[in-house]
Amino acid sequence: MEVEPALALMWPTAVSPTIVSMNDTPAPIRLLIADDNAATRAATIALLETSPRPATISEASNGQEAVRLAETLQPDVILMDVQMPLLNGIEATRRIKQCWPAIRVIVLTMYLTYRAAALAAGADAFLLKGGSTDGLLTAVFSNL
Repeated sequence: MEVEPALALMWPTAVSPTIVSMNDTPAPIRLLIADDNAATRAATIALLETSPRPATISEASNGQEAVRLAETLQPDVILMDVQMPLLNGIEATRRIKQCWPAIRVIVLTMYLTYRAAALAAGADAFLLKGGSTDGLLTAVFSNL
């Protein structure tokens, strides 16, 4: 019997074999970047693509779009700006966490003054733009 290179047979008990993947590549993480600035979204995507963890990245340019995409895409993590048109990131975070509490929302903004409001709205983390890239990557890819 020929076994594909990515698969191996393991016998944890004498009862039946279990097929286990030998490929250590984790499943792609689903990310949503919500920011009204296209250049900021592009820079954030470029940074996230440096991670060895595969990712599927979607974009929203305002808070209403972020809420709609959270519902349809069910991302693992959302990077949420605060100051956006139509619906700000604080209110978008509140709506998303009320409806889909398992989605991790990381508020990423330039303004420290929004920290308390973001956390009160249910944000899982609060980061400042221009901060440590390692800190951002850790916040996005940890605990998944």
